[in-house]
Amino acid sequence: MSSELPTDIWDRFVSGDCTCFKKLFEEYYKGLYGYGLKLCSNSELVEDSIQDIFVSVWERKDELTHVISPNVYLYVSLRRRIFKMLKKNNKLKSMPGEGEEGFSICFGVEEIIIKKEYQEQQKETLKLAFEQLSNQQKEVLFLHYYNGMSYGEIEDILSINRQSVRNHVYRAMQTLRSILNKDVMRLVNSLVIFFLLSSLLIYLGI
Repeated sequence: MSSELPTDIWDRFVSGDCTCFKKLFEEYYKGLYGYGLKLCSNSELVEDSIQDIFVSVWERKDELTHVISPNVYLYVSLRRRIFKMLKKNNKLKSMPGEGEEGFSICFGVEEIIIKKEYQEQQKETLKLAFEQLSNQQKEVLFLHYYNGMSYGEIEDILSINRQSVRNHVYRAMQTLRSILNKDVMRLVNSLVIFFLLSSLLIYLGI
């Protein structure tokens, strides 16, 4: 894996260095694929959607020099592509946010906290608690804590204002606190802090 920052690879590519395309794909594919599977359980559709957006990036590279955040651009593109395909296949009546009934985003507690073994009882308690969150609350937590997105990036990806992003995080944590006992909630809080400190993609001042 290259030691270059993904943004540097992006800048080189859109500036004309076509040799960076493979690096760009490798840098972003895993994160995009993981996010795509949370929006749609059809792995083939997710893979096709990622391929489509990278084909578009290749064909339109000369038009993308204005893109400040490749993260936002690629995640927004993937989200729109997946929902477009779901609507085309009559599996989604509206975009999330326009009415979420009938559509469930598959964000599991394992991705939100950390991939580590815990007692089955704790895992089940956490799972039941996370099921009480709305789709958008789950998506915001996933993007912020697991993918290291700043509030500003989530604002652009989900097309909601920054205060709404903050509200979703706050209300989600309040919901979890109202359901979980102190010991389990302490586990959630400690892992949230871990992600905030360890993720290189979280910006200061969000």
